[in-house]
Amino acid sequence: MKRSTKTIAALVTAPLTMLIAATSIAAADPDRPNYKYVELDYVYGSAEVTSDDFSDALNSDSFYVPEGLALKGSYVFVEQILLRGSYYAGKGEWKKTADVDVSSGVASIGWLAPTTDATGIDVSLDYRKDNIELKRKSTGAKGDSDIAGAGISFGVRAAPTKRTEIGARVGWYEGDFKGAIGFALNAAWNINDRWGINASYDSIDADVNNSEINKYELNQFALGGRFYF
Repeated sequence: MKRSTKTIAALVTAPLTMLIAATSIAAADPDRPNYKYVELDYVYGSAEVTSDDFSDALNSDSFYVPEGLALKGSYVFVEQILLRGSYYAGKGEWKKTADVDVSSGVASIGWLAPTTDATGIDVSLDYRKDNIELKRKSTGAKGDSDIAGAGISFGVRAAPTKRTEIGARVGWYEGDFKGAIGFALNAAWNINDRWGINASYDSIDADVNNSEINKYELNQFALGGRFYF
C-alpha cells in the first residue's frame, strides 16, 4: 500500500519538529542553582536534652529557643570546590525556671559534581560544633556543654523553575556526636538574580560522648533573605 506524499512528509518532518521543540525547551530550562551567596535567617527552634544531672521533668521535655539568628554562606572555587559555613545562636527558656542558650556552627569543604541540568549535587567534609548552656533562675546553677566533631554530608539543590529552588542535605557526624544524623530541607524563591527568600528546616539527633549531656536533639525552622554574588 502506497503512502501519500503528505504522510511521508509528516513522517520525515515529525522527528525534526520534536528535536527543534526539545532544543527550545532545553534552552529555556533554568540553570543550576547559584552556590555563591550569603544568607541571614530568623530561627525558631527547640532543643531536647537528656542528662544524668537533670530531673525527670527536664529529661522528658523540650527547651524552646524562640529567638535566634543564623548566618549562612556558600562559595565555589574553580566550579567544583564548594565551601559552606553557618553559625546560629538562639536564646530561650524552660517553663520560666531556666534560661537556655544554644549555638551551632558548621564549616565545610566539598566537591560539587559537574551537571548539565538544573540540579547541583555535592559531597562534603564537615566540622560541626554545638553549645548548649542551661542556667537555673532560682539557684544560678549552670550547665555548659560543647559538642564537636567531624562528619560527611551529601547535598542536592534543584531549580524546578528559573526563580525557585528546593534542596536537601543529610550528614553523619562523629567525635562528641557519637554517630549523629543530621538533615536539612529548604525551599527558596529568587526575586531576581541578586536577591532571594529562603525557608528551611534543620535537625540533628545525637547520642553524645560528653560528661554533662547524654543525648540531644536540635530542631531549627528558619526564614530569611539571600544575597547572590
